[in-house]
This record gives sequence, C-alpha cells and structure tokens, in this order.
Amino acid sequence: MTAMIKTPDLRRADASGTRTGSLLRRHAETLRLLIPVAALWVVLSILTPTFLTALNVTNILVNAVPLALAAAGLTLVIIAGDLDLSVGSTIALVSTASATLMVTFHIPWPLALLAGLVLGAAVGAFNGLVSTRLNVPSFICTLAMMSAVRGLALVISDGRAVTGLPTGVTDLAATRFIGIPLVLWVPIIVIPALGLFLSRTSAGLNIYAVGGNREAARIAGVPVRRTRLLVLTISGLMAGFAGIVSTARLGVGSPIVAEDLILDAIAAVVIGGTSLFGGIGRMGGTVLGVLLIATIRNGLVLMNVSAFYQRIAIGVVILLAAIVDGLGRKNDD
Repeated sequence: MTAMIKTPDLRRADASGTRTGSLLRRHAETLRLLIPVAALWVVLSILTPTFLTALNVTNILVNAVPLALAAAGLTLVIIAGDLDLSVGSTIALVSTASATLMVTFHIPWPLALLAGLVLGAAVGAFNGLVSTRLNVPSFICTLAMMSAVRGLALVISDGRAVTGLPTGVTDLAATRFIGIPLVLWVPIIVIPALGLFLSRTSAGLNIYAVGGNREAARIAGVPVRRTRLLVLTISGLMAGFAGIVSTARLGVGSPIVAEDLILDAIAAVVIGGTSLFGGIGRMGGTVLGVLLIATIRNGLVLMNVSAFYQRIAIGVVILLAAIVDGLGRKNDD
C-alpha cells in the first residue's frame, strides 16, 4: 500500500482541524449550557414582547445577583462533597443584623455592612467547625442552622422588616458605574476571583481532591478538615455579600428574604455541571446555570404563570439536572 504524502497545505489543514476539535471539546460544557439559554431567550422574546428589552434584561441580571453570589459559594461546597442548606437563612440574618446595627445602634453604614460580611463568614465557619470537628454531616448541620439562623433573624427584627436605613445604603442599588448598576459589579468582581481561586491555586485543587475521594485525599496529605472548613466559610461569606446586596435593593433589613433561594442555588450549581457527588464542577457553569434559572423565573412571571407552578417548574429542572448528572457518572463508570 502506498502511503499518502501530505503536502504542507494538507498538514496545515489537519493541524487546524485538530485545534478546532480540541477547542470544541474544551468548551463543550459551555456550549451545552449556552444553547438552552439562547433557545430560551429566543422563545421568550417571541412569546412576550417585553422580554428582550433593555429594562427587562437589566432586571433579570440585577435580580439574579443574590442567587449568583450564593450559588458561587455553594459551588465550592458541593465540589468538596459537602452541602450548605443555610445560605438563604444566612442572607436573612446578615440583612436584619446589619440593618439593626445602622438603625438601632447608629453604626456607620459601611461598618455595619462590613459587620454583616463578617457575620456571614462566621455562620459558615461555625457550620464548618461543627461538621469537621464533631463529625456531623454538613447536610444535617446546615439543615439545623437553616432553621436556627432564620429564627435568629426573626428574633433580631421582631419578625418585622427593619426600616429607616441610611440613604447611602439605598443609593447603592440606584447608583451606576460605567453605565452598569453598582450591585452588578459585586458578582462581576467576586465570582471570577473565586473561579481563579478554584482553578489556579493549590487550595482550589485540594477542594477537587477532597470531593473526588476524601480518603485518597487524606492519604495524599491533603488537609481534608481544613479544606472543608474553608469552603463552608467561603459559602457563608458569599451569603454575606448576597445579604448586603439584598438589603440595598430592598431598602430594608428583611428576616424573610431568600426563603426559597437554596432551591434555585442548588439547581443553578447542578445545571452548571457541578456533580452532586463532588469532585467535579466549575464556576463558569454555575454562572450560566444562574442565568438559566433567572431567565425561567422572569419568563414565567412575564407570562403570568402562578408562583405555585413556578415552584413545580424549578423542581422539575433540578430533577432533570440531577438525572443528567447521575447518568453521566454511570457512563463514566
């Protein structure tokens, strides 16, 4: 058999095809998420004339900020093989506590918001300490904290919204920087930084190792307890950011804010490709998952779909994402 001699043009074409194939494989996960998001936007723009307007698109993005921040923190937790169910309650506690500091104790609002961030991280650290030092599964620990922290928020606020916030706080939601609402700059800055931490640092690699195989990670010298404590603390800190943004947008400290946020956050993380079994996931996927959930919510509202049916729709989305995740793992095995 005569071997075919490739000309320089054929070799360049082969190399180009190889690079294209490699690029497509590398971004296959992103395309898998972008396609349904794009399709949903096309369908909703046809069904509802007000969907694809600048005002509505801005509303989708701004409304998604607390969810995006909470889901970003939750991504690290789930990759590490844990779960944090207390993020919604932590948002409510940060909102009411920081508002109470401003209104009742007349603490300057920047310090009160900073205290809210510290409080959020403290809740996450407490979850981490209980889970790692007392060997309480994070699911159980954060489930208990979900109730306790929400109750604490209701006690602090006496079950009512904390009103009379300084104008500096409410102005945060109305201010724009380079034409972009100021609250949008929080995830624009924080989430990529968290993504870089996850993908480019040894601590980030430890998170994948702990989630992939905890015992193997321990044998390899990975500080398992410290890594789990770190991700739960970061999750609390991100809930703190979400609490601050929620307070600024609502103009009050609310003990009932983000009651259903945990469902959307888990859905966004799983849809974004993070495995519920740990060890797999990335921040970019979570961002697209948040965009998909926010779009579904917005589209259902524009079409006057009942809130009851919205819950069903989100539940179905979570179930489908979990099934896809499970089938993917089965194929890998």
